[in-house]
Amino acid sequence: MRTKVEGFEDFAAQGGKMEANPSCFFDECKAQTQACFTNPACLKGITCLGNCRGEQLCATQCFARFGSDKLNDWLGCTLEEKECVTTGVKQDTSAFYDDPPPALASFSPADLEGKWWKVLGFNPKYDSYPCQTNEFAATTDGGLTNDILFRVPKPDGTGAWQNNFLETMKNERGPQGKASMTVEGKMFGLTFHEQWYLIGKGDGYRVLAYRGDTQQGPYEGAFVFTKEKDALMGPNGATIKAGVDASLRAAKLDPSGMAAIDNTCPDDATSAGVSASEAKKEKLEWKDVFELTEWFRPGTLKKDVNFDPNKMR
Repeated sequence: MRTKVEGFEDFAAQGGKMEANPSCFFDECKAQTQACFTNPACLKGITCLGNCRGEQLCATQCFARFGSDKLNDWLGCTLEEKECVTTGVKQDTSAFYDDPPPALASFSPADLEGKWWKVLGFNPKYDSYPCQTNEFAATTDGGLTNDILFRVPKPDGTGAWQNNFLETMKNERGPQGKASMTVEGKMFGLTFHEQWYLIGKGDGYRVLAYRGDTQQGPYEGAFVFTKEKDALMGPNGATIKAGVDASLRAAKLDPSGMAAIDNTCPDDATSAGVSASEAKKEKLEWKDVFELTEWFRPGTLKKDVNFDPNKMR
């Protein structure tokens, strides 16, 4: 018996087959489909994502290599706005936020203003990418914007793709009244919603946990910000680490589950997404056309467990 479906990734992992409405691609999302399907690099991105079957790490690499506004627009229309592809089950994530980590009552958006380095992360799908900075700026409505930089390592070890996203953060407690702030943004064409919980703070560091959801499904994690990227190795490192660990334990999170983030930031990064010059080099092959059936008839092709976005020709 299938367990409760919570989004695209969970649905696919359980062997579920998506429901697709082929006419929707060409009727409801005609402009976006035409723009993408006449661009070989955008079509490569679609077939790459089809091979991922909703798996987030794989999808992130697809976007890092083939991402573009055309691809974002197509996904936003077909998956989110018009729902040309669905699981056939409306996910209800409300209960996911009911029992979150305890946020500090003393939180103020000013606690996050400025530039921070993410130095420890809990969820490898979201929190542990190298060279992460978050730069928070106050908005006129009392909230924050968060300008995020992070790198996605290339699977072949030849460097990394540099990514940049912008989040909007509201000084609101969320529907359950338990969050420090609520967060919204678009990543890879899909809207995400998050609730952040500041669970610890001290001189030069902040400890946060979060819960969020997209059509991919709900997700959660935790991370540690410091003002200096090597703060944990500096003269105050032991003091900071002790404060971080105490905050995590108070929130019933295991400090040993936090992985150190590589912030050496070598000079080997290229901008994420397909460049104009690389886009011109992309050529469609017969297998690309065949693999598009995964969008029009999901579940047609058997998943390749060894699929690597970086090795697509």
